[in-house]
Amino acid sequence: MYKRITIEEVARLANVSTATVSRALNDSPAVRESTKQKIVSIAQSLESQRSPSPKSSKILLASFPELTNPFYSDIFRGILDSAGNRGYEVLFYSMRDYSLPESYSFFFENRFYAGLMISHALPNAQIQQKLQELVPVVKISEYSDDDPAYVATDNFKAAYTAVQFLIAAGRQRIALINSSLRNNYALRREAAYRACLADNARAVNEDWVVHLTDINYGACLDAASRLLRQEERPDAIFCVSDVYAAAATKAAAGLGLNVPRDVAVVGFDNVDMSIVTTPAITTIAQPAFQLGAQACSMLIDRIEYPSTPPRRVLLDGELILRGTT
Repeated sequence: MYKRITIEEVARLANVSTATVSRALNDSPAVRESTKQKIVSIAQSLESQRSPSPKSSKILLASFPELTNPFYSDIFRGILDSAGNRGYEVLFYSMRDYSLPESYSFFFENRFYAGLMISHALPNAQIQQKLQELVPVVKISEYSDDDPAYVATDNFKAAYTAVQFLIAAGRQRIALINSSLRNNYALRREAAYRACLADNARAVNEDWVVHLTDINYGACLDAASRLLRQEERPDAIFCVSDVYAAAATKAAAGLGLNVPRDVAVVGFDNVDMSIVTTPAITTIAQPAFQLGAQACSMLIDRIEYPSTPPRRVLLDGELILRGTT
């Protein structure tokens, strides 16, 4: 718990033995309450004096569920550009399992940073509140309706546009390859898919709705192959990631299907992968650089001007037409 002090220092100031300090800091009933309170007070005072003050720090912490997703690369560039222009450094942190409250101990035990950017869901409202009490927080891309400050793409609007395009192109059997529904972006994109089909008097075939645990090309290749081997297979697939779209395109080719004649594919993100596949992928372009730059700028404003009210910013995606449709 106390990383910047020693038991010997506390014992000397409290005029007790090191053994007493150790027992007190471990909440032993063998130490009188008055002595325990004195020791804890001294320890906390020393720790506070030697801990970097978040208010004077020029370091920002950016937490992502993973650092290998190609979509994040332009967000990283936007963050670094905005931070550098205003004299801040950025530490990128990969959250091993962001659904577990204990995963957030790093944030609470290390107070070297002045503000926090988060690009994943939080496990509960208590963690959210504790983080916001600690430092200013801005969500990037992945947000919930309870978050006071975020910069994100309007996922529902963008996904609806993608599915509506497929319907207008005459596709009758539209599938969805989605990630885990613990991600809010996945919830919104699937909600748009279902809403668009309903608005066009189309029923959702649940056999054509696929959920994967993460953004993984190999897992999607297998899932897309199974989807396209069905006796009644889809003639279009909306994928919530270009990684998924690339895998679906590869799966179709492996089964002897022509893209887009036999099956159309639409992705999401407009990462570099979308233009190196054959054919190139029709996709929703997210303004990834702007997401990072605006979120970082918003965070620094909240650090330097604490009275700045939190803002919620939704940016538009853009449908980019290429060879898979």
